[in-house]
Amino acid sequence: MDHIKKILVVDDEIGIRCLISELLENQGFEVKAAKDGRESLDEMEREDFDLVITDIQMPRLDGLAMLKEMKRAGRKEKIIIMTGSALAMDLPGEEMPMVVSRLQKPFRMSNLLDVVIAANGDAGVLH
Repeated sequence: MDHIKKILVVDDEIGIRCLISELLENQGFEVKAAKDGRESLDEMEREDFDLVITDIQMPRLDGLAMLKEMKRAGRKEKIIIMTGSALAMDLPGEEMPMVVSRLQKPFRMSNLLDVVIAANGDAGVLH
């Protein structure tokens, strides 16, 4: 994966989804949004993404279950986790796909953009 072009934003809070989507679209990324893990998996069945930015605590299917399903399905998207829970910052790496960064909510949009830009050239994984 050379450059991140298509990003899926997953968060149950519509304000956060819209804010992040708009920020990334203004930077030239193609962005889709999903309100929970189930909707995000449906989106990933329809198309491939380079990066998934996801919340962890969501209704229906939470971020952890979504990430585990992505791993089982062999998905190759890079992952940025954003969460308000300090406990969710320490996720087991072997069950997760390629997590490149974790952001503790609340965070500045400029920090998110920095992480996305860094992930654009990052071949490594954070655990």
